[in-house]
Amino acid sequence: MYFCIQVGDPYLSNEKNEEDRSLSDAIESAFILNTENCIMMWNHICIPLSYKYDISYMIDDILKLLLLLQEKDFGKTKIEWLPDTFRCDWDISWTSQNVKIICNWQHIVGNLEKILTTVPVLTLKKEDFISEWKKLLYKIIQALSNSKYDVLQISDMNKLLDVYEHIHNNGKLYVERSMDKK
Repeated sequence: MYFCIQVGDPYLSNEKNEEDRSLSDAIESAFILNTENCIMMWNHICIPLSYKYDISYMIDDILKLLLLLQEKDFGKTKIEWLPDTFRCDWDISWTSQNVKIICNWQHIVGNLEKILTTVPVLTLKKEDFISEWKKLLYKIIQALSNSKYDVLQISDMNKLLDVYEHIHNNGKLYVERSMDKK
């Protein structure tokens, strides 16, 4: 099974909306539309996710999931992803070693749900799954910092920082490789 997250290098707005109070709203303000997307690879199928809208809508569930995986050796949960371009349900179960996700793909940008339905199950090492989110969380933290958001203004910003700090490794696309290996 193959799962990874490619964060890319999206343009940032570098602007702060003084009315933003939630993490979701701040992320939406910190990223501009029509820039590079985040790409989620699900069993070798590329799913584009907009930072401005998809990731901003998903952030609360992402943090909730990662916190559960970090704190509990065993468990089950369900996430109903709500962005219009990433509408699917994940039934997630895990042990201290592995994560299993059974997905019900409903509406994915580009009509990808038709091909994704052929590979609805993903099983991988728990640490590998958690590590894939580190660079994405870093990109979000960087965008919020550039826009001058802080923990006093944005609820759950401390949770974002805490979850990020407890991810020990980068995902497979961002692991440092020695140049002398061929």
